[in-house]
Amino acid sequence: MNFIGRFSAKIDAKNRVFLPSSFRKTVIAAAEESLVIRKDYFENCLVIYPMSEWKAEVERVRQRLNRFDVRQQMVYRQLLSEAQEVQIDSSGRILISKQQLEKVGIKQDVVFVGMQQVIELWDAKAVETDSTQGFISEQEFAKELMNFMKSE
Repeated sequence: MNFIGRFSAKIDAKNRVFLPSSFRKTVIAAAEESLVIRKDYFENCLVIYPMSEWKAEVERVRQRLNRFDVRQQMVYRQLLSEAQEVQIDSSGRILISKQQLEKVGIKQDVVFVGMQQVIELWDAKAVETDSTQGFISEQEFAKELMNFMKSE
């Protein structure tokens, strides 16, 4: 998968949103039949996984799982129980549960962000007004990228 870019959209009254066309084309080209949505582990956004990426993610966790460790079982249970499988409808929309939208504070205006293998879905107002919401300024970005690349 190669999801890149940033796109604005609106959630409709039935909690449906149009998947950006470039993302739809990537999903269709990969012959993915369904997507999985769950809250990000660290950020206040939703993550949309093509089914093949979701299965790989779950497998990575499952391989490290000790079935005799109660806490690990709880983590695994939460990982799976908070996920929702969705289909892209004939109009190119996906339906997102009210619970998931509320969990990350998404109202109506959203921003899709391509993150290569997955897609993030952010509340547009949070992204615009709160610099702690997953994005940094252009100046900070340049500085951090320079520092990051120096460490090689």
